[in-house]
Amino acid sequence: MQRSKLLNWFGYRLPVAALTLLLLLPVPPVGAAEEGTFTGTWIASGQRYALDFMPEREVFTFRLQGHVNLKNNLGKVADFWSECTGLWDVETGSEGRCVWRSKKGEKAFIVLRGRAMEEGIQVTAEVIGGTGSLRDVEGIATFTWTSVFRDPDSGSLTAHTENIEGSYRIP
Repeated sequence: MQRSKLLNWFGYRLPVAALTLLLLLPVPPVGAAEEGTFTGTWIASGQRYALDFMPEREVFTFRLQGHVNLKNNLGKVADFWSECTGLWDVETGSEGRCVWRSKKGEKAFIVLRGRAMEEGIQVTAEVIGGTGSLRDVEGIATFTWTSVFRDPDSGSLTAHTENIEGSYRIP
């Protein structure tokens, strides 16, 4: 009789105790987040299209393409081809949207914000997502235009920076 009571007690309480213990143990993360910093250079050229907006207030849209070369990777990627489009206003500054595409087709989506598109002006680049190994990437970077060339006759625009510095997180 003692044996059957003991088995009955363990038969009921042991699963409850095991379940309680499992619920109290910390749950390990499914995949660890990747975090890092990156630095690099960027050269882009394209066209600007002036808008007949207001006297004494220069406004134009722009479309640029170029190479982003990172010394420290963004995720697992160091080289990107960039395509950007945006609006520049002498009074409110510049805002653009960029897609940085790797050789494998992975993309990072970037929002640019800055003041005048001129040499020495700092720009903030917010990384807001991506595809492939850069899926859900988030981050922030800054850079200063090292040189900017605008040809008013042809509408061509070329910009270069040597000091991209940023950080990222991929959940």
